[in-house]
Amino acid sequence: MAGATTGKILFGMLVGVVVGVLLMYFSPVPLQPGDTVRILGADGATLWEGKVAKKIATETDAGSTTPEGEVLLAGLSEDQALAALSQRGVQGTAIQLVNRESMASAAVMPPITTVLYIIGQLFIKLLKMLIIPLIVATVLVGVAGLGDVGKMGRLGKHTLLLYIGTMLVAATIGLIMVALIQPGSGLGWTSGGADAESPTVQDLILRIVPDNPLGAMVQLDVIGTLFFTILVGIAVLKLGKHKCAPFFNFFEALNDIVYVLVGWVMWLAPLGVGALLAYFIGIQVPEYISGLLASLGKFAVCVAAGLLLHFLFLTVLVPLLAKYPPFRFLAGMSPALATALGTDSSSATMPVTLTCVRNLGVSKRIAGFVVPVGATANMDGTALYEATAALFFAQAYGVDLTIGQQVLVVFTAVAAAVGAAGIPSAGLVTMTLVLTAVGLPLEGIALLFAIDRPLDMMRTAVNVYGDGVASRVVQTWNPDIRPEEDDIATAYEEVEPSAAYGD
Repeated sequence: MAGATTGKILFGMLVGVVVGVLLMYFSPVPLQPGDTVRILGADGATLWEGKVAKKIATETDAGSTTPEGEVLLAGLSEDQALAALSQRGVQGTAIQLVNRESMASAAVMPPITTVLYIIGQLFIKLLKMLIIPLIVATVLVGVAGLGDVGKMGRLGKHTLLLYIGTMLVAATIGLIMVALIQPGSGLGWTSGGADAESPTVQDLILRIVPDNPLGAMVQLDVIGTLFFTILVGIAVLKLGKHKCAPFFNFFEALNDIVYVLVGWVMWLAPLGVGALLAYFIGIQVPEYISGLLASLGKFAVCVAAGLLLHFLFLTVLVPLLAKYPPFRFLAGMSPALATALGTDSSSATMPVTLTCVRNLGVSKRIAGFVVPVGATANMDGTALYEATAALFFAQAYGVDLTIGQQVLVVFTAVAAAVGAAGIPSAGLVTMTLVLTAVGLPLEGIALLFAIDRPLDMMRTAVNVYGDGVASRVVQTWNPDIRPEEDDIATAYEEVEPSAAYGD
């Protein structure tokens, strides 16, 4: 089912790109308020360069300048603008669009472009609508569902320590790769809203603990809501699900309801993503698209390089912490890696992963706990991708994230990857959590679908490899749990195979 949804989204993207290109060439939008334009003379020299004033030009004022030096050309086509400038004494021969506020709503659009904009924005609003229910239900159930910490003892603590630690490293690697390659620099996106003042480190620390949890939810404060939800989940974990049965059952039911709602929204994703892409391309000029494709290519390189580095980091942990030959381990995990690339699902790969780690000398009891938990909670590749995408969008919008905000991105990416790993098309949905946490607009997420499928396969392979590494390390840390005693161990708890499809 998830595979069919992915195929439909890809088809919607294809249609959106085709419609956008047709609109760009045959129904171009006129000059918009806020556009940066360059007026060229007959010899190609620049006669004037600046912004189009943020008001619609009339017949009497078209081509005049404002006290700020902006020119009144909004709503005019290129020919109309040149004629208006000629009447004002500027004998330009061409108008070159230098930059457009591409992610903001165009003020003057053809009817079809307006319809596409409305559809795309409604889809974004549906995603925003799910953010708080998603956090409260999936994160709380995900944390509380890990089991009784007291009963898990040393085994559980070792597993959680490894999973959280490696995901933090993965998200940090993603940020470093984007900072080095700068894939979003030069895109010049701007949002429709006013620019918000960057919070200080002190503000970010104080935001972690909300004054009022309900107020944090109403204000879409992702960080405060996440903190409170994780805290409640740990409290349920401490008391035990049986003691908190009515409370836990309510949120487990809410979790199921959220999955249904997400399924409905994702059913609309082909239309929503297609409309967003068609609108985005339709309001551009051909010269800009080539630069955008180059930036998306750089972003893909960032993610792929980051995943490769993290894969190498995990491999280093094998001899360092697991005291096991790394090449032998890699050969033993190769069937699981191949299955992960083919199925694009950590949970669907789980039976193969269990077989691989058992063959690598991991006890059935350790593998039966570490691998199923990892299939739904250990998402190194996903955390890396979410953090990488957040910084890419920050560069595209020209937002300079502070160190504190980047740390916030890392922890939010980890929390989103853990809490919502079982959601179909998780990358699209959980991306909203990370971007909202640092105040970035959501409109650009549709663009990443064009390159998401191969990256998603790579993310899944890294996720599965991380589960195998953790199993081998935990086995080394717990030598008293011996594989030869597996006949007295109970079978692992089954996990729904489709749970983590689309890591």
